[in-house]
Amino acid sequence: MKEDKRIESILNTLMSLARLDFSSRVESSDQNDSIEAIATGVNMLGEELRENVFSLKEKETLVKELHHRVKNNMQIIISLLKLQAEQEENESFLKLVKASQTRISAMALVHEMLYNTDNFVFTNFKTYVDFLASGLFMTHSKSSDKIKLELEIDEEIFFEIDAMIPLGLMLNEMISNSLLHAFEANSGVIRIEAKVQEDGWYKIQVSDNGNGFPEGFQFKKSKQLGTQLIVMLSDQLDAKLDVQSSKGVRYDLKFM
Repeated sequence: MKEDKRIESILNTLMSLARLDFSSRVESSDQNDSIEAIATGVNMLGEELRENVFSLKEKETLVKELHHRVKNNMQIIISLLKLQAEQEENESFLKLVKASQTRISAMALVHEMLYNTDNFVFTNFKTYVDFLASGLFMTHSKSSDKIKLELEIDEEIFFEIDAMIPLGLMLNEMISNSLLHAFEANSGVIRIEAKVQEDGWYKIQVSDNGNGFPEGFQFKKSKQLGTQLIVMLSDQLDAKLDVQSSKGVRYDLKFM
């Protein structure tokens, strides 16, 4: 009977450890037997788990704080750019500032979403695109009143920050280009599709039904900063990029 109580104490302590409750310990006895050896092992396990879990929680707090601070610092930069723009009249400079604001916002959004996740690692792609596109439509509101956004994105696509930052910047350029240049009548459709193919490749397509590129325009040889960013970032992702301009513009991006 005495052994039964000792075993029950061990089981209760193990269940507490499973709940990450480290307040329970197996009482030691003067019995020098296998049950006492197991009890000692359980207590040692409890101490090890307690130290590891507390260390992990501390790291999670630091990571969470890191994302929060990065996002806040980016917001400060955006505010400074806005203040600088209010003092300028040069139209080319104003366009550059506005483009810089949207690019920084695209990166800040990644950190904001990671800050609000449980694991601080993965970002839901569909949610990100929805937030990003909504922000760009508001930023370019003068040119987006009659433009429709269509999304067809798999719900279960998640990316780590190393992929999400370049993807966000590319999407920012593609959507902004369509909003600013594709639709003379300020009406049309921007469509974004994303899926995981059977071979494991991700396929992302961004398209519009607007004017398309000027005749003779060579996308990968363009000197425009936005175009160069798309090419550079697709190389960073080791992605296959195909750009078509027929009845609008279509970007096809494939990567592992």
